[in-house]
Amino acid sequence: FLGAVLGLTCFFIISVPLLGNESRANKLPHLVPEVTSKIKIDGVLNEKAWEDALVLALDYEVDPGENIRPPVRTEVLLASSAAHFYVAFRAYDPEPAAIRARFTDRDNIENDDYVGIILDTFNDSRLTYNFYCNPYGIQQESVTLSGSSNQWDAIWNSAGRITGEGYIVEMEIPFSALRFQRQKDEQVWGIDAVRGYPRNLSHSIGLFPRDRDNACYMCQAEKLIGFRGSRPGKNLEFDPTLSAVLTQERESFPDGKFVDVTKKVDPGLPARWRFTPNLTLTGAVNPDFSHVEADAAQLDVNTQFVLYYPEKRPFFLEDGNLFSTILNTIY
Repeated sequence: FLGAVLGLTCFFIISVPLLGNESRANKLPHLVPEVTSKIKIDGVLNEKAWEDALVLALDYEVDPGENIRPPVRTEVLLASSAAHFYVAFRAYDPEPAAIRARFTDRDNIENDDYVGIILDTFNDSRLTYNFYCNPYGIQQESVTLSGSSNQWDAIWNSAGRITGEGYIVEMEIPFSALRFQRQKDEQVWGIDAVRGYPRNLSHSIGLFPRDRDNACYMCQAEKLIGFRGSRPGKNLEFDPTLSAVLTQERESFPDGKFVDVTKKVDPGLPARWRFTPNLTLTGAVNPDFSHVEADAAQLDVNTQFVLYYPEKRPFFLEDGNLFSTILNTIY
């Protein structure tokens, strides 16, 4: 199968929303204002739109403390436009010099200070989109489905900077990067905003208290209402691939000329069509099984096992957590 020259694969995924429980029903949603003025994503909250934004405080340390007062103050600002969801964080710190932040690769911020937003766009406590940034705006994102997470690279904008009071992060998330119901009226989404504060202890700070006896995390989430007329994009995506291999050998060793032994150019075309928010058709002509990843340096000196790279190909990430197991039985 892996050596096939031509492969055609389709997945059909149907998501059926679950009925909310009593704790979710009692949550009163916060109104997200719609703004029309332009926001520049630069880590400076000087636009008028931020003056009109919804402001929520992250008042709970959820780990290691259990819903206690957090050691630092954090605010999240929320607004939306016709095409984008805007998020900003004011992360205060009594000792800004102790902030852990690096200019690093994408998806490599776990050891830094960070802030993030978790969005339950279907308000069913099953699927969340998670966007994180360190104090310099370095991005990390993931999708969580029924407790299992997969990383993927969405197209969104972010910026961050360290200040004399802590740090500020801005995010601009296009609605086209998310899935949600298409409707003209206002929508209700579940939300959590989080902050990682690593010092002598790694403190996890959130927007709402968490009941550790309740395994359903997003059932306890805060609610947002708004996004009137927002649409999740045209829902048609093409991701062409092209890989090439050239192998040469010397005619005679060590002074012979190099001659070509193998020349191969291998194109492919994965495509995805979300014809409803709950139903997706995914296919690929000649899937890229080469597992080549740009800028993912690894050493193979004295290595007796095959190298693996972070999976970033959309065709293999689309709801791939449905196939995840404790052992790597499906690759």
